[in-house]
Formats: sequence, structure tokens, C-alpha cells
Amino acid sequence: CLYILVAFDSERATSLEAGLKYLIVGGFGSAVLLFGSALVYGATGELGFSQIAAAEAGDDAFLVAGLAMIVAGLAFKVSAAPFHMWTPDVYQGAPTSVTAFMAAATKIAALVVLLRVLVTAFPDESEIWTIAIAVLAVISLAWGNLAALAQSDVKRLLAYSSISHAGFLLIAIAAGTERGAEALLFYLVVYSAMSVGAFAVVAARERELGQPVRLESLAGLGWERPYYGIALWVFMLGMAGFPLTGGFFGKLFVFSAAYEAGDWWLVLVGVAATA
Repeated sequence: CLYILVAFDSERATSLEAGLKYLIVGGFGSAVLLFGSALVYGATGELGFSQIAAAEAGDDAFLVAGLAMIVAGLAFKVSAAPFHMWTPDVYQGAPTSVTAFMAAATKIAALVVLLRVLVTAFPDESEIWTIAIAVLAVISLAWGNLAALAQSDVKRLLAYSSISHAGFLLIAIAAGTERGAEALLFYLVVYSAMSVGAFAVVAARERELGQPVRLESLAGLGWERPYYGIALWVFMLGMAGFPLTGGFFGKLFVFSAAYEAGDWWLVLVGVAATA
């Protein structure tokens, strides 16, 4: 359904281009996810999460390969680097309301599924997948933040912000604990509100200007439209994790879960990425 929604504004070439890119890369991601599921079924003979966990597969190569492909397939869905290549182009080209929906709803669904699959179906392989998720988190934080510095289109900037936030959310999953799951859910609620709010302000500005919103297009927004300006200011401070914002408490909970799990180095990376 999202492939259609992204290309829905058929009068704009960028929307059609975004839909085609999303279709190709998303189809590849889905194929990887399904092939990984097939390998896990081949190793265990089970499809249910708890049944997979109970199956005596040991360190079966098929099971590990299947787990790796499932993680990679779901990393496409959550736009974690280095599986993020579709995100900036699709977020920029899609209608802004669709972009807001994708940044919030689809990311929530994919991250919760990732947590549930790993914790419920692969508890015995936690030593493998916690390291893999931690590595994906570090790459997402580094690439999302550094690439965002070079952007001038606001929707593209928010796309790289989404990749960066995927890194923070993956830190909570890498903890592999109940505290990590709680931190993930809290952060998802806060992030989705900030993301939808930021894209809503961008959509309103787009309608006023009749063209894509660039950073220079926001100049004077606080004077022209004080409510929009204040709202965007609050959302940006929250995304940056400034004290007393929801983003600050979300990151605090995530770092707390990682520290309790012994991943203190992830806390250092997260703090550096926040700065």
C-alpha cells in the first residue's frame, strides 16, 4: 500500500520516482526477509516464534544465516544504515502527509516486530543478534547525523534524522532486556509525535509557498507564523534531546537500559551522536 501512496501525487515526477525506488528497494528487502524466514523454517521445521525458540537447532548454519537475513530485512523496514538507501529519496519525493505516516507508523510497527521476533524466537542466539543490532545502531547514528549536515531540503534533513533516531531505538533493542523494551516503547511514542508534528509544519509551509521547503524557506517563520515557528522549535529541541523535552527522557531511558545491560560503549556513542 505504501508504494502506491508514495507515488500517489502522479503529477510530480519526484513522487513517481520515489515510488519506483521504494518499490525496487522495498521489494528486495522483503525478499531478504522472506528468504531468511525460509532458512529458519528449514533449520527448525517451525513457524511460530515460541516453537522456533523451543526447537533444538543448536548453532545450525541455516538458522544463523536465516537470523541474519531476517535482521537485514527488518533493518530495511526501520531505515537503519546501511540499509537506509531508500529513505532520503522516498521521504523527499513522497507527499508530505505520506512521509509523516511512514516516519511514524511504519517505523513503530517494524521496530516492535524486530524486538518481538528477536526476543521471542531467538533467545538462545542473543549473543549474536545483540552485537549485530548494536553495530547497526552505531552505523545509523554516525551516518544519519553526519549526512544530515550536508542537506538543504527540510524533508531530506528529517529523513536523515529518522535514520539517526533508528540508531537510538536499536540501542534499546540491543540491550535485550525488559528495561530495553520499555525504553523502546517510550521512545517510539515520543519520536512519532515529534516526527508527525515536524512534517505537519513542513506540509503547512509547503502549501503556503507552493514549492518544496528548504532551510532558507524557514527564515522568518517565527515572525510570519508564530504558532508554526514555536511548534517546529519544540519538535526540533525534542529530537535533539534537550532537557525537559520528551526526546531527552526517551534518550535517558535508552541509555539507562544499555548501561544496565553492560553496553556502556553504546551509551558513549549515543551521547556523542546526540551532541
